[in-house]
Amino acid sequence: MSTTIERFAFVDSVHAAEFLHVTQEAVLDMIADGRLRTFGGKPSNPFLRSADVAALAEELGVSEEEPPRRTKSPTARVQTRLTADARWADIGEADLREWATRADDARRSGARAAAQVAGQRLELLIRILDEHDG
Repeated sequence: MSTTIERFAFVDSVHAAEFLHVTQEAVLDMIADGRLRTFGGKPSNPFLRSADVAALAEELGVSEEEPPRRTKSPTARVQTRLTADARWADIGEADLREWATRADDARRSGARAAAQVAGQRLELLIRILDEHDG
């Protein structure tokens, strides 16, 4: 099957992931499993032979008619969230109290729900990090 991906001899793992409709981490796992072979590039974003990616797409049943799509991996989602949450250090108690005073009931209710979920996830993350560090 000749595909649009084969216009180029090589693609990076990000492009391969979009073409295969998987995350970049899944492509790196396919490399580790020997399903794809690298040809230079960075360890975190290696180059792959386009024909190999096209053959794997055919094996996986990915249709050429389906447009490539970017799938944000759990690693990227967690890192993005942690980067944003790191800015909480810039906010003091006085800031929080003033916000709560000025916010309407709906905003305070939404903030309470979001803060409870965030707190639960961050507590879980700390437990998981402790498991990996311990």
